[in-house]
Amino acid sequence: MSKASKPRREICPRSNIFCNLVDKIVKRPSLQFLGQWGYHCYEPRIYRTLAKILRYVDLDGFDILLTDYIAFVEKSGYRFELNFNLEFTDICVNTILYWVFARKGNPDFVELLLKKTKDYVQDRSCNLALIWRTFTPVYCPSSLSGITPLLYVAQTRQSNILKIILQYGILERERNPINIVLTILLYPSRVRIMVDHELVDIQEDAKTCLVLCSRVLSVISIREIETQLSLGRHPIISNWLDYIPSTRYKDPCELLHLCRITIRAQLLTNNVLPNGIFSLPIPVRLQNYLNLES
Repeated sequence: MSKASKPRREICPRSNIFCNLVDKIVKRPSLQFLGQWGYHCYEPRIYRTLAKILRYVDLDGFDILLTDYIAFVEKSGYRFELNFNLEFTDICVNTILYWVFARKGNPDFVELLLKKTKDYVQDRSCNLALIWRTFTPVYCPSSLSGITPLLYVAQTRQSNILKIILQYGILERERNPINIVLTILLYPSRVRIMVDHELVDIQEDAKTCLVLCSRVLSVISIREIETQLSLGRHPIISNWLDYIPSTRYKDPCELLHLCRITIRAQLLTNNVLPNGIFSLPIPVRLQNYLNLES
């Protein structure tokens, strides 16, 4: 590999976590020889460095880490050979999402991640649109076999985190939202079900997740669900239809709900969900309704 293919450092803040990490990678003696510059050489260092931070970080520290990542991608003086650039950012994003969603599972961290990166979500290809990136729930160096945070939260039925993701309009941006509903209802539980009460908790979360999705969507295809059931798949809750309003699949949709969908769609177009809701000159009760509280 030619010397020109290695990262070249120009002007970059010395305190930036990711700039410093690249410096450490470049200075490794093993990477000074041709043929040694590769994914397997620097992935462990990137993961260990970020994991050490993310394991104990508080919200303020996580805010700093996200700020550093955004500055690194947008404004740093680093210029990469394309493959290294893709690999480095892929490892960083995989590690961040793994710790936020699979290890911590803290709604406050998820909301901060969404808040810091919401300006980029309209471009799914952007490295800063973290909510659209994939990660491996059981950590693996490559995220190629990974899933998005929304799909992971649906698989694990984390209703408190799903609510935050939905409030930011991520389900409305989803190309096939019915897949999220199917995942909530039919995905085999990946959690350690050791005693009965844990299964009950998962079932209650699944019910809440279905209700939350019903607050976002105008139509939920019961036919698609029944097709999956006819193929031998088993829902995690037997009375699942009780948690999907008939107005999502049979009866005319409520005017109030259609108004919510229309207003949220406009706010989503302007990329101001959910904060833009609370700037509207309407009663607090209606603001809460628009924000999926009821």
